[in-house]
Amino acid sequence: MPGGPLPQAPPLPGYGVPGGPQDQLAGRLARLGAGILDSILLGILAMPAALAAIRWDKMQESIDSGEPVTNPMDLYNIPVLLAGYAVVFVVGFAYYTVLHVKWGQTLGKKAFGIRVVKAADRSAITWGQAFARQGFVYAIAIVTLVLNFLTPAAGILGLVGLLDNAWILWDERRQAVHDKVAGTMVMKATPWTPNPYARPPGKI
Repeated sequence: MPGGPLPQAPPLPGYGVPGGPQDQLAGRLARLGAGILDSILLGILAMPAALAAIRWDKMQESIDSGEPVTNPMDLYNIPVLLAGYAVVFVVGFAYYTVLHVKWGQTLGKKAFGIRVVKAADRSAITWGQAFARQGFVYAIAIVTLVLNFLTPAAGILGLVGLLDNAWILWDERRQAVHDKVAGTMVMKATPWTPNPYARPPGKI
C-alpha cells in the first residue's frame, strides 16, 4: 500500500528473527569460556595427583649430575600417575554428568549463562543422554592418553577431540559432535527463557 510501512527483509539463513529459536542458542564464545572455566576447576583437582606422581629423587639426581633426563616419563611413578588420573576422570565424569542432569549446567556454564537441553524439545536431559554426552568426550580422552604412553605419534588423536568441539563453528544448531551423539544442544539460560530444570520450592 502506498505510504504504508516497508516490508521487513527476510532473516538471514541460519539466524532467525531476533528473539527467535536461533537467537536462543548459546554463543560460541560463551561455550568456550564455560569449557575453559570447567577445565581450570578440574585441573586444580588434578594437580595434587600429578605432584604426588613426580619422582623428585630422579629430578634431584638429574640436577646434581647435570645430565638431562632423556625420557620425561622416567620422572613419574606411572602406577601412582595412572591411579591419580583414574580418580580425576571419575570425579570429572560425575561432575559433568550429575550437574547436567540436575541443573543442565556445570559451574562454568552457570557462570556464562548457558545450559544443556534435549535437542528434540528443549526439555531437561536424561541420565542416558548425560552419560552418552560425557562418555563420548571421555572415550576420546582415555584412548588418546593410553596411546600416548605407547607412542608420542598417537598425539595426533588429540585432533579428534578438537574436531568434536570445533563442530559448533559450522553447525547450524551449534552442536558439538558429543551433542549430536547424545541428542543435546546448548541454549542461553537467561531469566526470560524457560528453565526445564526448575523444581517446585522444597524439592531438590
